[in-house]
Amino acid sequence: IRLAEMATKIRAARLLTFDAARRKDSGARTDLDAGMAKLFATEVCQEVVLEALRLHGGVGYSKELPLERYYRDAPVMVIAEGTSDIQKIVIARNLLREYAID
Repeated sequence: IRLAEMATKIRAARLLTFDAARRKDSGARTDLDAGMAKLFATEVCQEVVLEALRLHGGVGYSKELPLERYYRDAPVMVIAEGTSDIQKIVIARNLLREYAID
């Protein structure tokens, strides 16, 4: 069950990222899409890495598996290019602008 949940979250993160990239390539403004993709993908990354460590037990922390590297790298992804809180502010501002009642 956990593997299915992890794979579903990864697929959703990829789709959000691909959609934001597609919109960027088309010349559209992508603040909202990019913010949503970054927020979701980085948080999913941390969740999935932690769940993978739980599934693998102690060997997950060893250098035999790439998990220990992912575990170290995942927090950097959340911080780089704006923390999750900053991404939430960007998303909220764009939503309020897009759906403002005149």
